[in-house]
Amino acid sequence: MTAPVLLTWLATRNDPYERVKSGGPPNETPEGPVPGPTLTLLTDPASPYANRVTDVVVLRQGGAEAAMHDRIYGELVAALAERAPTVQLHPHTWAHDDPTDHAAIYDWLRTLLPRLRRQFRGRELIVHLSPGTAAMHTVWVLMAETGFIEPPFTAVQSFRANERKGRPAVVPLSLGVDTFFKRWQETRPASAAEHDQGVRWDPRQFKSQRLRALYDDARRVAKLKVPVLILGERGTGKTTLASWIRFRSPFRRPELDKAWPAVPCGQYTPETMRAELFGYVAGAFTDAKKSRTGLLERANGDTLFLDEIGDVSKDLQRLLIKVLEEGVYQPLGSADVQRTELRLLTATNLPPDTLREQLDADFLDRIRAFTLTVPPLREVPEELDWLWPTVLEEAAARARAPARYARLTQAQNAQVLRALRAHPLPGNVRDLFRVAWRFLAARADDDAPLTVRDATDYALHALDGDMPTAEGAVARTLARAFADQRPIDPSLLDDGPLHPEGLIADFKTWFGHEVAALASRTGRAEGELTRIADRTLRKWRRNDHAGDAE
Repeated sequence: MTAPVLLTWLATRNDPYERVKSGGPPNETPEGPVPGPTLTLLTDPASPYANRVTDVVVLRQGGAEAAMHDRIYGELVAALAERAPTVQLHPHTWAHDDPTDHAAIYDWLRTLLPRLRRQFRGRELIVHLSPGTAAMHTVWVLMAETGFIEPPFTAVQSFRANERKGRPAVVPLSLGVDTFFKRWQETRPASAAEHDQGVRWDPRQFKSQRLRALYDDARRVAKLKVPVLILGERGTGKTTLASWIRFRSPFRRPELDKAWPAVPCGQYTPETMRAELFGYVAGAFTDAKKSRTGLLERANGDTLFLDEIGDVSKDLQRLLIKVLEEGVYQPLGSADVQRTELRLLTATNLPPDTLREQLDADFLDRIRAFTLTVPPLREVPEELDWLWPTVLEEAAARARAPARYARLTQAQNAQVLRALRAHPLPGNVRDLFRVAWRFLAARADDDAPLTVRDATDYALHALDGDMPTAEGAVARTLARAFADQRPIDPSLLDDGPLHPEGLIADFKTWFGHEVAALASRTGRAEGELTRIADRTLRKWRRNDHAGDAE
């Protein structure tokens, strides 16, 4: 069994031993100093976690009292070296002066906790509620009870020997609050693709206004029994958005949460998809040995999700129109008409023009009563800050790679993010997985492991198209910032001063080739397409930019 991980605040009055006052000397008794809450949980024979915890995340305060916290932390390190030498400490400093500021505590923890969850993937987190201020206790409890802390975890209180009064040394705490996020984390469409497993687009971590607005729109339409069409490139989280809509709606049967009705339309022939949706009676076709209910019946009172809706046949579209308009259908081989009361969600990665060509106008009109468009990652690059580490950890777990290869320093992570932001990422999250697996392969090569920088360049070759190196990524990121009217990312300075000359040279070369290609496609002379002289365009195509005063 994997050892649990303790999360605890540093108690300035009780770590590692009880003190006369915060930061003061230990409170001596005839039996010696009294162990504080952290030592109690880790070493008291009555504690269920004694000798079980191997990693302790210690949260300590910075600001004006940083020196005192550093001293007390050093004393805790010394005490654990004597009493629990196998325990490894992982300190994190909260650079804030006010330990009663609920909002500031929450803002810090909401960023830190997802990182810790990735670092200790799959291990039980023991959230220690005893040390810290009342504000710290309150935030811990709220996060635990509202589903912000990803399971597995247990929130506990610890009691020193003189406080127990017949109680155990450590007591689990649960208020039993059943919240939206706790339950939503457990839901999944019955046909979720592999790349959606383990990586959920979490609205609590969104940084872009565009994604926040999208999920606000989804929440609003969730209450209405109208079909919703979700547009977006592959790997943008359309399935997660569909799950969000269903879960916020009255069209949901809780008993179906872990596998609610969904069909990946592209994986079926017209015949098998009709059988999957409508069901059939025994003898309806050669292999129909016994009757089977379809998803239309299973989705009664719930939501049906048709992914890749552009692959639905014309005949099936007409049958589905009747379901949407009248709520009736007939199983294959049956003369009986059955009723279903469901809410329909559909999704596609096809552009609107292509979708109009593949679907009958009547059917398309009925499924797009409300349309939501999920932006690609290149249009919300700030989401990569949390999404990339999540994907890297998930990729390491799926590939059975040592977890240490998925741990990057802040500078190393910023280097990878710069390169990813510079690429269009046409596969979105799926491209992140491809990069992650190639990165892990480079780092796990025991014969000739690559540095993080070289592994990054190696990994980025997993992407199609002209992928820049880590150096070229800086130029691409500058260009994207200019195009999107975004401020320059300060992390670009990690590689030294900015030099836009290379970007300008690359643009000229690209422009020269594109003008030639455009002239070929249109049959027009290059001189008609741009004010740049032919001689200059030829120089740019040769990558010769000397003397380009014009």
